[in-house]
Order: sequence, then structure tokens, then C-alpha cells
Amino acid sequence: MRVFVLSLVLLLAGIALADDFVVTPSNLAPHAFTAKQIAPGTSRIFSIRSSYATCDSCNISGKTESTSSDPKQHYIDDDIVGSDFRFDISLFHFLWPKTQSIEGAENWTGHNFGGGLFLNAHYAYMLEAGIAPTIVQWLGPIYLGASYEFSLGAYYGRDEENDLSSDHSKTLFTGALNAGGGTMLFMNNHGLGFGMHGGIRQLHIINPGYSKYTSHDPRTGEETNPERQSGYHIQDWIFYYGIDMLGYTNLPLLKESNSRGHAGYAISLEMGVHTDDNPLIFWAFSFSLML
Repeated sequence: MRVFVLSLVLLLAGIALADDFVVTPSNLAPHAFTAKQIAPGTSRIFSIRSSYATCDSCNISGKTESTSSDPKQHYIDDDIVGSDFRFDISLFHFLWPKTQSIEGAENWTGHNFGGGLFLNAHYAYMLEAGIAPTIVQWLGPIYLGASYEFSLGAYYGRDEENDLSSDHSKTLFTGALNAGGGTMLFMNNHGLGFGMHGGIRQLHIINPGYSKYTSHDPRTGEETNPERQSGYHIQDWIFYYGIDMLGYTNLPLLKESNSRGHAGYAISLEMGVHTDDNPLIFWAFSFSLML
């Protein structure tokens, strides 16, 4: 398991290096799993997540341009490729109702009306940190949840050589809401579960600015005349849906272990779309451990 998690961290960190930065609250499914208490005693949640937002034919930044052939101002299509890579951990939790048996032998399906209040913290590439109060409540076979995340980050753009540059930077304090719900189905004594969820969340896309060459020397063929390009900060809403694969230890449940401890994991894949006419696509992959 440690090799798998380390390999996953390196893979997601390596590919989450896009031009823009994405800031949005984390997945609600691990908190719903913990509040369900299908694995009694689990409370601390550790997650890694990589998110992406892409669009090559929409005007996100609001920039306009005019040309000699068309002197009127018109919107240009932005090439949006945004990402984030982050670690989340739950600092505080309060679950209800209190389980009677931490071994879970009384009811392997968990609590139909279980709920939880969590305080989460995260750190994201490159210099971003934040906290997010989260609440989840089960109502029979479905759960509802909401999270509001506060983030403070320093975001760096790139110079004309495509290297990170402190000359292009923004320090921003952002807030974002995630509200949704879903369901989960667990398999008795097999340690597996499956879930689906969906909702609406706020999405920030941050471009701190960059430099690019605007001409070249015909004698040498080298690019010349680097110029600064302005960045942007967009805040909008997306609808999203996701699927979850869940796992949990059941040895204490089967009385095959003297240990009272349970553990669980959740693997989630989410996809989302922009709420306006712009064809912005969002997706995220997360892996969570519940201990």
C-alpha cells in the first residue's frame, strides 16, 4: 500500500504542472464514508488530489483584441489549462450518533442517520494552504454535505523561457463552496463499497501573468523582445458528478482479530462542466485513507 500511495503521489505531482492554478474545495465522499461509520472508529482522513480545468475555445479571461483586417474589438478564445495538486487532512471531527460497538458487529451497514462535522486543512502546490469546515448528514440511503474552504496562496507565473518567475506572482485569499450529496452501497463482509455523488462547487482559475517573446531576429532565428502579459483571476460555478470505489477492513467485524481498529480508503473520479455557455471541463482524481 505504501508503494502504491508513493507512486500515485509522484504521478499526480508530475502531471499537475499546468499554466493556470485551480482552487476548489475537496471531495465530500471520504467524509460521508466516515460519518456512515461503516468502519467504526475511523475518524482521521488523509487525502491527495489532483484537479484539472481545461478549455480551448471559450473566453474565460474576458480579453478582447482588434486586427488591421478587423478593427472592431472582439473576444478572443483563451487556452485554459489549469490544475492543482494538494494534500488534505482532517484536524478535528465530531460524529453522531456515537457507535455502541467499535468492532461494528451490531450493524455492518453503518448508521442510516449518521452525521459528522469536520475541520480540514490542506496544502497545495506551489504555496497554498487553507482550512475548510465540512458537514455531512445521512438520511437513510443518501447523504447531503457542504464545505466552505478558505485558502491563502502565492501563485507564480512563467517568464519567456517558461520557467517559474517571481516577477509574475499573485497573493490571493479565496473562498469556495462545495454543496452536494450522494449514496454508497456496501457489501457485507467483503470489505468493498461503491458510491456516486454530485453537486455544485465554486471554482477559481488563477493566472498570475507571464512573459513571451513577441518577435524574432531574422539573421539568427532567435526569438526577441519579451513582453509581459497580464494574468487573470476567474471565479465561477461548475456542476459535477463523481463515482467512488470504497474499501474497509472487516476483521474486527468478523471477530477474526484482537484489534479494535478499522481502516478504510476511497478512490474518487469527478467530472464537471461550466454553468454558462463556455465549454469549460473540470475533472479531479482523489485517493483518501480513513484511519
